[in-house]
Amino acid sequence: MKFGMTDSLLEQLYSINNLQQEYIQKRLKKVGLTTQQARTLNYVAANSGTIQKNLGIYLGKQDATVTNLLKTLEKQEYITRKIPDDNERQKRLYLTAKGTAIVKEVQAIFIGLEENLSLLLPPAEKTELMQSLKNISQQFPE
Repeated sequence: MKFGMTDSLLEQLYSINNLQQEYIQKRLKKVGLTTQQARTLNYVAANSGTIQKNLGIYLGKQDATVTNLLKTLEKQEYITRKIPDDNERQKRLYLTAKGTAIVKEVQAIFIGLEENLSLLLPPAEKTELMQSLKNISQQFPE
């Protein structure tokens, strides 16, 4: 097998990833967010009160990049950064009401994609595919 062949597992995964990114980016653009902003808001929604360092680890981004991302989201009034009494050096991240509303829109985009993809496969095939993908993920070479 040659790399780049359309019948390779790697190429199929790459192609599906590109289709997914295009689908998501197109819809996020309509609500005025980038993929990184949406991931950030979703993370803060799931981890209210988290600190910037944890967010950076999740995103796989450097501190300066995360700082700029948070400044933008704060300016758009999606998040707020609060300094706790016990540690003035670490700001805690929280969604605002506006942030909570946009997270619902973001999650609806992902739920819609999941539902559309689920319609493409019979339940047994979906279960088998999910198990195969989990196996690949768990045994992925380092």
